[in-house]
Amino acid sequence: MGGDRPADRAAGPRAPPLTGEEGGLRFQEIKALRAPRLEDPRLALGFGLTGAAGLVIPLLIGLLTGHATGGAIVGLGAWLVASRANLNPAGVRTPYLLGAVVSVGAGTSLGLLLSGKGVLLVLVASALAGLGGLIRPIGVTPALTLLLTIANPVPLDPVQHTGLQLLGGLLASVLLTLPWPWRRTRPFVAALSDVAGALAALAEAAVRPDLDPDEWDALRGRASATLAEVRTAHARHRWQQRSRAAEEVTAALRRVFHEIVALHGLVATLHRHAPGAADEVGLREMAGSIAGALSAFMAPPASSTDGSAETWRARRPAAPCVPTPQAVLNLSARVDALRERSPGGKRGMVVLVLLRQIAHCADRIGDALAGSAEAAGVLCSPRLTPLAVPTAARPRLAFDEPGVRHALRVLLGTAFASTVIEVFKPPYPHWMVIAVLVTIQPTYGETRAKVWARIGGSTAGGLVTAGILHVTPGHGMLVLLIGVSAALAFGLASTHHAYWATFMTMCVLLLLDFQVQQTAKIAESRVVLTVIGGLIAIACTRLLWPRGETVRLAERVARMLDSHAAVVRALAQVSRGKTTIGRVDERVRRASLDAETVTGSLCYAAQEPGGTAPAEIRQAVEAAQRVRDDLLTLIAVLRDEPVEARPVPDVLDAIANGMEAVAESVRGGEPYASAGEVERCLADDAMWLGEMVDRCLDELEGTRGGTSTAVSHSLLRTAALDQSLRSLHDDAVRLSQAAVSAFSGRKELSAR
Repeated sequence: MGGDRPADRAAGPRAPPLTGEEGGLRFQEIKALRAPRLEDPRLALGFGLTGAAGLVIPLLIGLLTGHATGGAIVGLGAWLVASRANLNPAGVRTPYLLGAVVSVGAGTSLGLLLSGKGVLLVLVASALAGLGGLIRPIGVTPALTLLLTIANPVPLDPVQHTGLQLLGGLLASVLLTLPWPWRRTRPFVAALSDVAGALAALAEAAVRPDLDPDEWDALRGRASATLAEVRTAHARHRWQQRSRAAEEVTAALRRVFHEIVALHGLVATLHRHAPGAADEVGLREMAGSIAGALSAFMAPPASSTDGSAETWRARRPAAPCVPTPQAVLNLSARVDALRERSPGGKRGMVVLVLLRQIAHCADRIGDALAGSAEAAGVLCSPRLTPLAVPTAARPRLAFDEPGVRHALRVLLGTAFASTVIEVFKPPYPHWMVIAVLVTIQPTYGETRAKVWARIGGSTAGGLVTAGILHVTPGHGMLVLLIGVSAALAFGLASTHHAYWATFMTMCVLLLLDFQVQQTAKIAESRVVLTVIGGLIAIACTRLLWPRGETVRLAERVARMLDSHAAVVRALAQVSRGKTTIGRVDERVRRASLDAETVTGSLCYAAQEPGGTAPAEIRQAVEAAQRVRDDLLTLIAVLRDEPVEARPVPDVLDAIANGMEAVAESVRGGEPYASAGEVERCLADDAMWLGEMVDRCLDELEGTRGGTSTAVSHSLLRTAALDQSLRSLHDDAVRLSQAAVSAFSGRKELSAR
C-alpha cells in the first residue's frame, strides 16, 4: 500500500497531537459527557436542598420525639444513598438508588458481624472495595458503610441500627426521584432532538457543491458528538430502566447519520463528473425536504389535551413525519426522465448510476424515519411515559480492561491500609481506609487531582468542624449546620471535588456527633489520616500498572486495523454475492467500537505518568473514521445487489490484506513495506472498466449483436464503485502510515 495524501482530511473536527495537558483536557470533555450538566443553577440548588432534606427531616423528627440518636442513624443512611446520585442527580432512577440501599444494608450487617475480627475484616473490606471498583453500580457504598459501622460504637440494638439506616436510604431514594422541576433540566428527548437538528444541518450541507471541507468536517463532528452524547446517556443508565422507544429512535437516527455520510460521498463524485446534474434533478430540494423532516422528527405536538399515543399520532403533522416527502419522489421521477433522455456513453451512465444511488440513500433515510415515527411520537407525548425494560451490564473480566486494573488497585490499596491499621492501631483509623477508597481513580492523573482536592477539602472542613465542636453547640444548632453543609456539599459536588470534600467532611463529622460525641481531636485526626490515605492512593496508581493503557496502545491499534480489514473483506464477499449486507453493518459497528477503544486509551494514557502518546495515533483514529465513511458509501452502492465484476472484490481483498499486514507490523513494532498489490488491482480495475466501456459503446452503436443490458448494468455499477474504491485505498494508506510510524519510529511507509 502506498500513497502520500496529507493527513488533514479528518472525518471530524481536527484534533492536535495528544500532549499531556491537552489529553487531560480531552479526558475532562469525555467525563463531561458522563456527568450531568450541573451548571444549571436550578439543578444545583434543587439537588442540594433535596439531598439536605433527606438528612434534616429525620434529625428534626428525632429531636422532636426524643430520639436524636435514631434520627442521626436514619440521616446517615440517607447520606450514604444520596451521595450515589452526585454524578447524575437529574437522571438517577429509583431502581439504582434501591440498589444503593441494599448495599448499605449489606455493609452495615457485615460491619456488625466482623467487628473485632481483624484479619477477616481486612479480607472482607478489601474484597468489597475491589468488587465496587469493578462493578460501578455497586461502588464504594458497601465498603464505606462497613468501615463506618465498625469505627463507631453502635448506640442501638444491631437490628434497630440496621433498620434505621435502611429507612434513611429509602427516604433518600424517594425524595431524590420525585418529579421535582430541577430533574427536568436535560431530558433524554432533548438530546435526541439535538441529534435530529444536527443531522438536518448535515443533510443540507451534504449536497452543497461549494461547501468547504472544514465546514463539512465541523458539521459531521457536531452530529457525531450529539450521537455520542446520546450513547453515553444510554450507558450511564444501563443498570436502570431504559426506554424501548428511545432505543428505537436512537438506532434510526444513527442509520440516518450513516446514510447522510454516504450521500455526501456520492454527491461529491457527482459534482466532479457532472456539475449540472444536481440542479437538474433537484438535489437541493431533496436535501431541504429531508432536513425539514428531521427538524420536525422530535418536535412535540402543537397542542394536545389527551396524553395517549393514539391522540398524539393523530395530531402530529403528517408531512414532516412522512420521511419520503414529495421532493424525494420528484428526485426518482427526474432521474427516470433523465435516463430516458440520456444519449448514452460512459459519462452519462456514470451520472445515472450515481443519481440512482443518491435516490436510494434518500429512500433509506425516509424508511428509517418512517419506521421510528411512532416511537418518536411516544417519546414526545407530553403525558405518556414510555415503557421500559431493565438491562444489565457485564464487565469484561480481563486484565487488559482498565476497569479490572482499577479494581485490583482499589483492592490492594484497601488491603494495605487495613493492614497498617491492624499492625499500628492508630486512633480513629477508619478515616485512612475511607480516604483510600474514595480517592483511588482509574488513572494516575485523576487520582492525583482528586487526592489534592480531598486533602485540601478535608483539611478545611476538618478545621472548621473542630472550631464548631470546640464551642459545643446544641443539637438544634447542629441540625442547622448539618443542613447547610449538606446542601452545599450536594449542590457544589459537580463543580469541584474540593467543595464536596470540604462540606461533606463537615456534614459527616457533625452527623456522627449525634451517634458518638465528636471532639476537635477526632476532626484533626481525620485530616492527618486523610493525608496518609491519599498518599497510599497515589502510590497505588503510580506503582501498580501506571502505564497500563500506554503499553496496550499498540495491540488496540492493531485490533482496530484488523476490525476495519474485516469490514473490507466482508464487503468483498458481498460483491461476490456470498454474504449479506447485514453482516457488513455488524462489522462496521465492531470496527467503530474498536476505534472508540483506541480513543479511550488515548484519554487514559494522557492521565498516566508522562502523559504522552504518539501523535500519529490520533491521526490513525481520524483516518479510521474516514475509512468507515468510505465503506458506508460502498455499502450504499452494494446494498441493493452485488456487483459481478472480478476486479472489485480483488481490490477489496488486497486492501484488507494490506491492513492486516500493517496490524502485524504494529504488534511487532517493525516497519511495513507494501508489495503494491492494491495498486496492481486498481490498475486491473481501470483496464476492465475501459474494456467494459468499449463493449458497451460498441453494442449501443450496433457494431455487435445481442443486447447491451447486462454489460451496461455491470458497467454502471462498477463505474460508481471505482471512485469510492480509490478513496478507500487512499484513506487506508493514511491509516497504515500513521499506525506504523507511531510504533516503529518510521515517519513513512516504504513506497513499494
